[in-house]
Amino acid sequence: MIERNQQSELMLLAEHYLDLESMEITEKLLDVCGATIDARALPLLRQRLQEEETQIPLLQARGYVRMCEKSEQLVRSLRPLIVLLEQSACEDKR
Repeated sequence: MIERNQQSELMLLAEHYLDLESMEITEKLLDVCGATIDARALPLLRQRLQEEETQIPLLQARGYVRMCEKSEQLVRSLRPLIVLLEQSACEDKR
């Protein structure tokens, strides 16, 4: 089970991430997890991280500064969220 501190951190990270994400992905997350984000979202979040990391150099090469900044923000938001969810998944298996 997630500790109270981890739960608070998870909520803040999820909120920050969802503020940056598209409605389409948010709807997919809701379909997978309901109103909470938990380890069930890891495959989708890892996929989104990979997509955004792949897109950054392409956007930079084309000079799309704002789109590149948004992708970078998503990557910075996704990484700690994924780490925390992975940790909670490992703890739940114990």
